[in-house]
Amino acid sequence: MAFKLSKWYLDCVTDAGDVSIAYTGTVRWGVMHLHYSSLLESTAERITTRSSLRGQEEPKAQRGLISWHSNPLEFDGLWHADAVAVRETVYSGEDGAIEWNCLMPQAQARVRDRCGLGYAEHLTMTVPPWKLPIRTLRWGRFTSASDWIVWIDWQGEFSRRMVYRNGNADLPPVLEDDRIEFNDGCCLRMNRSLTIREGALGTTALSVIPGIRKTFPARLLEIDECKWRSRARLEKPGGPAVEGWAIHERVTWPQ
Repeated sequence: MAFKLSKWYLDCVTDAGDVSIAYTGTVRWGVMHLHYSSLLESTAERITTRSSLRGQEEPKAQRGLISWHSNPLEFDGLWHADAVAVRETVYSGEDGAIEWNCLMPQAQARVRDRCGLGYAEHLTMTVPPWKLPIRTLRWGRFTSASDWIVWIDWQGEFSRRMVYRNGNADLPPVLEDDRIEFNDGCCLRMNRSLTIREGALGTTALSVIPGIRKTFPARLLEIDECKWRSRARLEKPGGPAVEGWAIHERVTWPQ
């Protein structure tokens, strides 16, 4: 059966480290058509979640602005681009492809009464996630007043590492949950001070979908995700370190 996922990810982190993360998208698989939106937020280290299966308009992106409003989630956000977009075909195979459009690696963001630095991307997949030849995915974004970094690191039968720093492609030799070490001596350190979400997708992000265990393969439901908000520090040889915030995750596929 033909599969297509269209997913938006939008976030904002305030100077104090409070987080707003919004997801919205659609899944088509054969005759099934599902719309899903969710909101993860932290205030003073306390996590709240909201989800909706109601159909909604996609975020509007034009002229360096992205806006999205959701009545079911009581959400209203606006992002102003502070960096040039990055676009890549992450994976392409017989079963389909994954197109990653990082529209705003860094943005000035406002979510209701919260303001801070943000990030926005749109992902399109025509390969079902349970068919991916992958063992571990690390994804993340770091923003500060002067620097930004985004990364995707796929490891498994198919492996690929993509890292962009301030608009330039890079290939750091070390990329772990708590640090990224670059060839020029720079190092991004992340303290993983707040776990935003952790567990198998069938019991976390996808648990609100009725009949989920009868609809999708077990390999999707058993994918394990750990998502963090980190106080992050970009250390530079011979120069002052840069402080900022990172949102990042490790996702593990069952074998």
